Amino acid sequence: MTVSIKVRKELVELADKMIKLGLAKSRSHTFNIMIERGLKEVEFWENIYRDVEELKKQNFVLRHGNLNKLLEEDRAQ
Repeated sequence: MTVSIKVRKELVELADKMIKLGLAKSRSHTFNIMIERGLKEVEFWENIYRDVEELKKQNFVLRHGNLNKLLEEDRAQ
């Protein structure tokens, strides 16, 4: 399917650089790579959000900013 979009000049330059470096075959290929990586990022955060909501339903208490403390306690054991 063909879709026309406007993108920033920097993205076109990045696409051209990716082609020059052999990372992609064409501009179309480079933009597909960028979009696919973006989708993976969205899927990652959707999974995190889903898991957090599930933990909340199970009455887990989630505290922001305590990851370092938890890791230190785990290493001490």
